[in-house]
Amino acid sequence: MILRVLENVQQATIQPIVEKFVQKGTLINTDEYNIDSRLSEWGYEHKSVCHGMGEYARDEDGDGLHEVHVNTMEGVWSLLRSWLRPHRGPCIRDWFRSVCRFMSVFSSSFTTFDGEETPS
Repeated sequence: MILRVLENVQQATIQPIVEKFVQKGTLINTDEYNIDSRLSEWGYEHKSVCHGMGEYARDEDGDGLHEVHVNTMEGVWSLLRSWLRPHRGPCIRDWFRSVCRFMSVFSSSFTTFDGEETPS
C-alpha cells in the first residue's frame, strides 16, 4: 500500500504515481470517483463499486465472497482522518509530517510508504 500527500487529485497527478508503483495488468478496485476512470486505458484491470447506488461490495463469481470492494483502503482513510483531526488547518508540510508519523505508528499494517515530500 502506498500513501502519498498530493497537491491535488487529478488524473495527471496520480497517473505517474500509479505507473511507478503498480505493475501493468494489476487489478485495482475503486469506488465510482471519476479520477480512476482511465485506469483501464493506462493498462490496469479496473473494477469499481458504486457507493452512490448503495453498492459497497460485490460477489462477481457467486462463491459468497465479495471480491470487489474498497473496504481496506476506506478503513485506512478512516484511521488517518481520526489521526489528523486534532491537527485541523495545518499547512501541507505539517500534513506530510503527520502522515509520516501515522505510517510509522501503523507501519506493521502497510507494506510501503512513499516518503517523498510533496512540494509546497
